[in-house]
Amino acid sequence: MKNFAIILLSALTLLPSLSVSAEVAVKLKDISFIDGLKENQVYGYGLVVGLQGTGDTKKSPLTNSSLKNLLKNLGMEGDEVTSANTAAVLITGRLAPFVRIGDRIDVTVSSIGDAKSIEGGILIQSPLRGGDGRIYAVAQGTLAVSRSRNDRRAVRTVGQIANGAVVEREISPEIVFHNKEKDENYIYLVLKEWDYTVGDGIIKAVAGKYPESNPVMASGGRIQVRLLKNVSIPEFISTIENIEINPVYRAKVVVNERDGTIVTGGEVKLSAAMVSREGLTVEVRETGKKVSASELKESATVKDLVDSLNAVGATTTDIISILKALKVSGALHADLIVR
Repeated sequence: MKNFAIILLSALTLLPSLSVSAEVAVKLKDISFIDGLKENQVYGYGLVVGLQGTGDTKKSPLTNSSLKNLLKNLGMEGDEVTSANTAAVLITGRLAPFVRIGDRIDVTVSSIGDAKSIEGGILIQSPLRGGDGRIYAVAQGTLAVSRSRNDRRAVRTVGQIANGAVVEREISPEIVFHNKEKDENYIYLVLKEWDYTVGDGIIKAVAGKYPESNPVMASGGRIQVRLLKNVSIPEFISTIENIEINPVYRAKVVVNERDGTIVTGGEVKLSAAMVSREGLTVEVRETGKKVSASELKESATVKDLVDSLNAVGATTTDIISILKALKVSGALHADLIVR
């Protein structure tokens, strides 16, 4: 078994070329949104035709009955209607805020029958409904199926139509809220990921720019901001969205076991711990003592650990196992998210 020697002292000892990561300023529109401004999901049912015998079989009665009804609406009737060139599908899409009649959106088409492939098919005009049951768009067009480098793994039962749906109903979200008692108008900021520290930073930043807006924490974790009478709504919202702060979120370490990706902030701390792993021998510099484990100092970070293990050729499986063990022991001071 191959042995590795690792010394973990501090970021300056291990990696002299790397400095401590500085806080990064981000705009409020990147970490929050205006309450009421949201995407709206739409969905529908339809038929894809023009397939080369790769559509649904006779085992899919839904497809046959749908095709029969479609032909009936066109003035043609038949007792037996079957075609392997047709597939039943579900269509999904998203409507942006303030979408207008005539705008076009992309849609995704997915087979719900036993079709082998919907590649090259044409979606027949299909209505798309929102959560309220109303029709907001109509989709139709030629499908494009994405290909992977290895065609054997390509999914040919899901396709996309760029600008494949036409919006038929406008959406006008309500973003300004009126207080009758005070005769004042407000907007609300909603954090994409709630954190009290970040929320407090937003309140102070907005108050610094517009003191009269009186930003405060409201119910539901929203930040209430009063509109100013001498500033137009577009200018006011645009200015607030472009205010920059230095957000400090809860520490996280994200591990993807499938492809071996490890993502972490530069200052995720580790407490003193002993980690033993077969084939791993670590020399602690202060004493020169050799042990079959690694002694991690209080000043060490996850970045130090991962960089050190990578430097000596440790496998991704070794690194992930060590991170899991550190989290269980309480030495890893961050949320460990394994996907």
